[in-house]
Amino acid sequence: MKKITLYIAISLDGFIARKDGRIDWLSPFENSEEDYGYKEFYKNVDTVIMGNKTYKQTLSFSEFPFKDKKCYVFTRDKKKTKDENAIFVNKKTKNFIKKLDKEDKNMWLVGGASIVKEFLKLDLIDEFIISVIPILLGDGIRLFNGKLNEKILRLIDIKSFDSGLAQIYYKRIR
Repeated sequence: MKKITLYIAISLDGFIARKDGRIDWLSPFENSEEDYGYKEFYKNVDTVIMGNKTYKQTLSFSEFPFKDKKCYVFTRDKKKTKDENAIFVNKKTKNFIKKLDKEDKNMWLVGGASIVKEFLKLDLIDEFIISVIPILLGDGIRLFNGKLNEKILRLIDIKSFDSGLAQIYYKRIR
């Protein structure tokens, strides 16, 4: 059974990035000794899914962070097919997800906002693990933006950390 999990960090006021796409405000929390359950989560991920803007941002890191996983990047560029890090997808989202291999069981929807909105619209997200960072950005790229259909979620867990970060874990009720 395929499971798609949105595992993402947001500011307290609901932004995943600054208006220009920068995520520098996450740095103080990434460098702490606490990994917020990331290693355990990542160990169980088979496949990573993201949008093209998010992919371009990962290329600015010192090393591509998902080299050991199958990685799909959704893009509108029909010329892109794959590179050393990812397979590019320019097909209809729902059809593509249905046709994924059987080994693609635990999928991580990394971001960004456009692909999250598309997956929400198609009701493809099974779990939401959202780390709320104790910062108010005031402006930026919202995680949930625009009109969405109502979704009912069940709270599974809430964790708080000494850094002030709160992590909320929900499952989609169908």
